[in-house]
Amino acid sequence: MLENITWEKSTMPSVWAATTPLEDCSMLLDPEAGCHVDHEGFDLNVIEQEYYRAQNIILSHDPTLYKDGGGEKGTTAIIQPWCLQGEFTKLIIDHSHFVFRYPIQGAAAEQIKAHADRRPELLRLLSAQFKCGLDLCIDARVGDRIEPIVHIEWDFDSYKHMIETSKEVMDIVENTDWSIMAEAILTYNKLTRLHRIDAFRQADTRAQLLFGKNSYLLIPTI
Repeated sequence: MLENITWEKSTMPSVWAATTPLEDCSMLLDPEAGCHVDHEGFDLNVIEQEYYRAQNIILSHDPTLYKDGGGEKGTTAIIQPWCLQGEFTKLIIDHSHFVFRYPIQGAAAEQIKAHADRRPELLRLLSAQFKCGLDLCIDARVGDRIEPIVHIEWDFDSYKHMIETSKEVMDIVENTDWSIMAEAILTYNKLTRLHRIDAFRQADTRAQLLFGKNSYLLIPTI
């Protein structure tokens, strides 16, 4: 049932922090340049994006990957593809990524501190630490509807740990009897509608059935 998929390998980051200061730092005092920090996910505000670009870090925009960054606009972040699907079958890979967040350090951090007396909220930008994550969402087509099968978003403070876990996930996905697992989850979905089960509890139950872990394992950004 889950066919025509390939697994992409994550590219190890060439840098682990954004340290290059901005040539033009006027945006630091521009109130239109918001510096809200995504407390749970990987979405970068406009100032963070500029420091990442100054470091020659490649950013992507994705409409499916967000936490409190805002679903209406998606996420701008360091995003690498993970599980890709060719021809769609009954089971569909909705989205799948490796994703990263770096701290702002060194000369870049000193530049921000120099403006913090006039705009103290800038210090939020220096609170984020390195983290990386896996995101995998599998759905099923049932007639004219789409049903959730499993969705995981797991954060790590170790690149090595993330890669080891990604291999475990790949092994489970490739060796699961989906004719049994998918039908079991679809039956569970019917029960959740009947009993009005909380959405996060639903997501955790589906992830526990397949991976033995909760759906969301998140490291706070700050």
